[in-house]
Formats: sequence, C-alpha cells, structure tokens
Amino acid sequence: MPARRGEAARQGRGRDAPLPDGRRPREGVIAEVLGPLSQPGVDLLSIIRAFGLPEEFPPEALEEARARADQFRDDDLDGREDFTNDVIITVDPVDARDFDDAVSVTIDPKTKHWVLTVHIADVSHFAKPGGPLDSEARKRATSVYLPRKVIPMFPEVISNGLASLQQGKLRYVKTVRMEFTQNLQKGHVSFFNGAIRVRKRFTYEQVGDVLATMSPSGTNVTPDKPLPAPPADGVEVDPDVLALLRRMRDLAMMLRKKRFRRGALELSMPEAVLEYDADGRVNGAHFAVNDVSHQIIEEFMLAANEAVAEHFSRLEVPFLRRVHPAPKEEKLQQFAAFAGLLGYPLERSDDRFELQRVLRATADKPERAAIHYSMLRSLKQASYSPVQDQHYALASQDYCHFTSPIRRYPDLQVHRLLDRWIRTGKASADVAELTVLGDHCSKMERRAETAERELVKLKLLQYLSTRLGEKLDAVITGVADYGFFAQAERFPAEGLVHISSLTDDYYHYEEDHHALFGSRSKKRYRLGDRVRVVVARVDIQRRMLDFRLAPDQPAPADRPRPGREPEQSERKKGKRRKKD
Repeated sequence: MPARRGEAARQGRGRDAPLPDGRRPREGVIAEVLGPLSQPGVDLLSIIRAFGLPEEFPPEALEEARARADQFRDDDLDGREDFTNDVIITVDPVDARDFDDAVSVTIDPKTKHWVLTVHIADVSHFAKPGGPLDSEARKRATSVYLPRKVIPMFPEVISNGLASLQQGKLRYVKTVRMEFTQNLQKGHVSFFNGAIRVRKRFTYEQVGDVLATMSPSGTNVTPDKPLPAPPADGVEVDPDVLALLRRMRDLAMMLRKKRFRRGALELSMPEAVLEYDADGRVNGAHFAVNDVSHQIIEEFMLAANEAVAEHFSRLEVPFLRRVHPAPKEEKLQQFAAFAGLLGYPLERSDDRFELQRVLRATADKPERAAIHYSMLRSLKQASYSPVQDQHYALASQDYCHFTSPIRRYPDLQVHRLLDRWIRTGKASADVAELTVLGDHCSKMERRAETAERELVKLKLLQYLSTRLGEKLDAVITGVADYGFFAQAERFPAEGLVHISSLTDDYYHYEEDHHALFGSRSKKRYRLGDRVRVVVARVDIQRRMLDFRLAPDQPAPADRPRPGREPEQSERKKGKRRKKD
C-alpha cells in the first residue's frame, strides 16, 4: 500500500487530486456492516439494502391497523350482500398467508348458465384514502416476495389477518358475479360489496390430487352430482366441495380454450423454487409447475379483471389499466427469423396465431427456453396506465388488475373506484393523477421482481458453490463469440461454457446460425442443442456461474439444419390447432 501511495504522489495525484477523468475523489462512511455473505441471513439483507426495500412500518400506520382490528366485528355484515352460506373456497400456495381471492361456480337451474363468482379481499374498507396505512401502501406499491421472506404492502394485522380470506371467518369482499352461456357467451355481470365465509382452504397440490381422481373434462357428467373421491393429502373434502371443484375445472378449461382461440399467447418460462433443509439452508431447487389447479385460478382471476375493466370502459370512467402494447413490427420479424433458424418458420411474423403455434410446438422441446425467452424479449413490458391500450399477450382490449389488493396498490385503486360506483352509481378519477400513480407502481413492481430474481440467483450460486464438479443435463440457450450459455434441464441454473474451455478444436462463431462450429471436427454447438455440463466455477460476488462440457458429452442431436422447414406433418398439426 505505501508503494501505491508513493506512485500516486509521483504522478501528482494526492488525496485531493483529480482522478484521470477529471472528477474529484469522494469519501464515504460505512453505515452498516452486514457480515460475511456465508452467514445466514446476510444474503437477504444485502438484497434489501441494495434495492432500498422498506422493512418496518411507520408507527402511525401500525396504530391505524390495530385500530381497524379493534373496530372489526365478525358478526357485522355492514349492510353487504350476504354470501356466507355459499360454497366458497380458496386455492393458494402451501406457504401463503395473505389470501386475496376466493371463488365459487354454480349452474343456474333455469337457464343452465354457468355462474362464476369471484370474491376479492376488501382492503379498501380498512385503508382509507390519505391515511397512514394508505400512504405507506401507496409508497410501497407492492408486496415483495423474497425467498422465505415477505415484505408486505400492508402490516400483517391487515394482510394476514383482517383482509385475508381465512377459512371459516367472516370477511369483507368486493364481488364480481359473471354469467356465461353454455357456449361461453358472457351474460350479465354484477358487482357487490359482500361478506363471505370460506368453506375450505386448499393448496394447489391438494386440488391437483383431488382433480386427479375425477373424470376428464368433456365427459358426460352431471355437473351438480356429488362426486365420491378420496381425501386430498389426508384432508377430508365434503361432497358439495368436490362437486364445486369439478365445476371449477370444467368451466376454467373452457375459458382457457376460448382465450387461446382469440389469440392469447402463453410463454413457458417456469420460475425457480428453492428447497431448504431443516436449518433453512438451500439444499436443492426445481422449476415451478403450472398444472390444472394453477390454471383454474388463473382463468378465473383473468375473467374478473377483464369484467371490471370492461365495466369502467363502458362507463367511460378513467381507471388504472394493466396495459401491454403490441410489439414493434421489426421485433417480431427478428423473432420470426430466429425461430426459422431453429426449424420453426412463421408464415407471418405479425400473426399472433402463428406465434401461438410456435410457442406451443416448442413448449416441451429443447428449444423451449431459447424460443420463449426470445419471444419475451420481443414484447414490450406491461405497465400501469390510464391510457386505453390493449393487453397484447392476453389478446384483451380492456384489462386491469383487481384481484390482489392486499399486495398490489393498483388493485386497491380500482377497488375504491368500484366501491364508489356500487354505493352511488357514479365514479370518476383524475387522469393526470392516475398517470403519476401508474408510473410509480410500474417502477416499484420492477424493483420487486428484480430483487426477487437477484436473491434467488444468489442463493442458487451459494448452493452450487458446494457442488463443484456435479454433472447436469442442459440446453444451450444463447451463443456468442466467447462461448455459449446453457440452462440445466431439471435445475433452475444457467451458466457459461467459455470458448477457451473447448480445447478439442478451434471454434468460430457463426452469428446467422447462432452456433459455434469446429474448424477440423465440424462439431457444432447450436442454440437449442442438448449438452452435458459440469459445474466448474462459481463467483458469488460477481453473480457468475461457469460450466464446462462433461467428458461423457453425448453426440449432438440430429436436428434440422438452420433455416430448414420442419416436417410437413408437424406443420399440419399446427394449422389444425389454429383452427380449433
């Protein structure tokens, strides 16, 4: 160190001398020492501090939350529509504590119409506009879901207590009731301030177990006939709840098919789910599943969000929309060229049904990650705005977020607007204020998502640092002149195979083919190819993972050369799905 200081002095750069770029050096003060990264909890703190995530609630917000809890009476319906005798259930992740939504599906005995009722926690009843609770929730804009840590938008007495739709407890809700004809034409839609008692709380896994015992959708069954089935995961299920689950499945799958027929896109990009040992350390990970139980709730929430947005659009009342503008034409053309190189040509890059066909065709193929991530990069980011625009991925002209007011402030804003309409028949909002609010909520949403991704990545790298030398089957997801990236097939980790580690040949990069080609061996490593890799190096500080090819590398799969047409039979299958 003294030598370095002497060198600086000789070059005329003392303590206050300008830096080479002309800027003056600055001094800082260490405000907090988090501890070594290997110490439990330090990784979480590092992300919280890095992203400036809020932790403690202001005393006045906590005081208001406790006051609301003291005032609440579970025998007071507050003049609301009484749904407490309906068969209503919630379906959530196993570790969820804030239950936003509950659902019920019946069939009208006279018209034989489907009746979907979606109940959403009425947080607006407890958080009055401009109060301490509301001000803090508006500032946070969203709950942040980190591994084994939730930073809620509202204090837990609200988010996990008063507003949470807990089994057997009276809870206030905003309710959307939607009728659908047998061919799924939307009929009458009603909105209520309601009160419910959830009959049964399910996890997604429990619902999946029950549905596995039922006859497939589309079979000739009587919708309201009690269905005998074994308990789900040791949980006793009443016959009327079992019948409800079957109706939910059948209606949701029909709504899902209808949504795809109108051109909705579905990107298959599973999220990482961390696994922990008894001491809370990561001891593995897997990809999240999106099975029928998840799809049921997804379809019902989409239907409710759309119904509320359509309602305010008809009234010409400004509201905070969830918008997803159409991608630029050149972006879609680039995606089409990219997909064609992998053997999935598109006849028209701007045809959403062609895009849908390619996404479906690759959903269970090695090329899935490359194709679906490329499609994602071609799309614009969704955001919140009062300006009328479509939601491109959902193929919806009017859409908003309404179903998660416990954890998203835009939903709460929509709830308040709906509440005024229910009570007075009138509603209004200031477009300029909504624009500012939408920008803020969009930024906070992106901050929360980035923080979650960073912490998951950090924990995965910490785990892999103890697994050096482990072999993984992977798929090439990106190719550059310095090597290629590979995504493990059964483990949510992506690493770089640097070109310097490919010592068996001299490889050159062919950008048009997204591949590395060996000069002598003619061996190629191309986007979408399967490879076997070894965990070679983990740099936790720089968040980098390096793979190298395993010695027992399988021979490259015989796939169509870049630019070739796929088999004609596959093309025909794609066209048949489009017509369906």
